[in-house]
Amino acid sequence: MASLVAAAGVQAGPDELVKKALAASPAVSAKRLQLDSAKQTARALAAPSSLELELAPGVGFTNSNFALGQSIDFSGVRAARALRARSEVAIAEAEMLGAQADVAARVLTSYSDVLAALEEATSARLGLESAEATLSAIKKRVEIGEAPAVNVIRAEVEVQRAWQQILVSDAELKNSRATLASLLGELPDSESPLNAAWPSVDSVEELAQNYLSRMPRAKVAQATVEAGRAAELEARRRNLPSVFAGLTADAWSLDRRPTVRDNFGLQLRIAFPFDLGEQRHTVKAAQSVRGAREAEHKEVVRQLELELLIAQTSLATAKSVAEGYTTGIVPKAEQMVRAMQAGLESGLTSLIEVLEAQRALIQLRREATVAAKNVRLAEVRLRAATTRFPGLEMN
Repeated sequence: MASLVAAAGVQAGPDELVKKALAASPAVSAKRLQLDSAKQTARALAAPSSLELELAPGVGFTNSNFALGQSIDFSGVRAARALRARSEVAIAEAEMLGAQADVAARVLTSYSDVLAALEEATSARLGLESAEATLSAIKKRVEIGEAPAVNVIRAEVEVQRAWQQILVSDAELKNSRATLASLLGELPDSESPLNAAWPSVDSVEELAQNYLSRMPRAKVAQATVEAGRAAELEARRRNLPSVFAGLTADAWSLDRRPTVRDNFGLQLRIAFPFDLGEQRHTVKAAQSVRGAREAEHKEVVRQLELELLIAQTSLATAKSVAEGYTTGIVPKAEQMVRAMQAGLESGLTSLIEVLEAQRALIQLRREATVAAKNVRLAEVRLRAATTRFPGLEMN
């Protein structure tokens, strides 16, 4: 695989790939704009109420009207709305982080597919070398008259099959690179330099430490609970008096002297709501919503804990299987093929036995490639379950 990587001009590592994909992702851009909108709404509610200029002209005698006034948040309704707006900001922040984590997971998964395709292409070339070695050995046997000429044809067929496998593996490599390029915001046919190094998980315990505090889904659920509590508080405070204060004037009457000092003054308007049932039911509805969101938060935490456990178990199993192929199965199969090829030259083994051993080795190499890919995918799953990705800082 090293030669293929060098030929591809591989340079960029996982960190750079994730950062590039985040910068190019429309989904992340959309969440960032939604976050900005939520922040602006929260700032608007945190600012003082706007001053109101009232125009109320009349004919004949008119009572004083508000000329310039402002609502006073005596009941605390506006403060409750501001509290809910801050919760919406927290939700938007968590959703943006979730979108970033989703992009990072897709990039690493696609990157894993590229590495698997590289491994498959390498295995295909090793298979060609083995088939050509067998063809060379059988030709020697035919030349000295110790094997029928038809065996050369059978060995040549295996060489041709090996070439076909190379074509298939190269096409798969091209497709996987196109998928990764698309995630990076590049043209599918671009050949961006990559880095064959994989960000392996060194410590599962370190990765899982305080993971709930980083999980976007947990943050969204918690902020949703806070928004529900703020909505309940707002519903309760709507039953309190509202206050409006300002400067009053009778300057709009057409038969009065508008500039007389007695026509100006300060006035306070207080409105007392009388609930006929609407407010009571509104509060109960808000309480139910808040209770539902608290239950949903508990369910999200349960799911996240289960996902982490499954991810840890899957990674441990995948590593064990891959190690079995790497340290035992494939090396023994390669040793067996070399020994049988040597036996073919000396007449101790038949061509059929050698071909069967070669085909078995090819299959085992494919299984080893799949096993290595499963380890990488299990690591991506664990990273997703803990929101720890290279190139992504979770705030």
